[in-house]
Amino acid sequence: MDRFGLSVDVLSPTNIDERIEVIKRRDAYENDHEAFIAHWQSEDATLRARIVAARAALADLQTADSALRRVAELCIALGSDGLRGELTLLKAARAFAAFAGDQAVTDEHIRKTAVLALRHRLRRDPLDESGSSSRVARTVSEILGD
Repeated sequence: MDRFGLSVDVLSPTNIDERIEVIKRRDAYENDHEAFIAHWQSEDATLRARIVAARAALADLQTADSALRRVAELCIALGSDGLRGELTLLKAARAFAAFAGDQAVTDEHIRKTAVLALRHRLRRDPLDESGSSSRVARTVSEILGD
């Protein structure tokens, strides 16, 4: 569980138009990767600038004790072993807040990053058919509200 901080599920799109767009982009890359890169260079540069700005903003980002309490409450409620869950969730929530251009970590930042940071840290409950993601989401809703 401690070998990686965040966990994401990568699913294939179920929307036909999205699937077609993926196919078109991959085909364009394979046919002329230099043209493909040139086409997306501006968007990539914009995203890169946002990431660099967020990294710089992290030093001044505020994290109130109430946010730390919410993080700890979530991990306790989920039965997370050790403190790695809290540390990872805090780091993810701070990064998300900085990326969003916010000045402080809020419940919304915690809510948006909790599944990514905690899903893979839970012991599997054989009686819970919904899976770890649903379990984290349910607990986030209970602790932080909707």
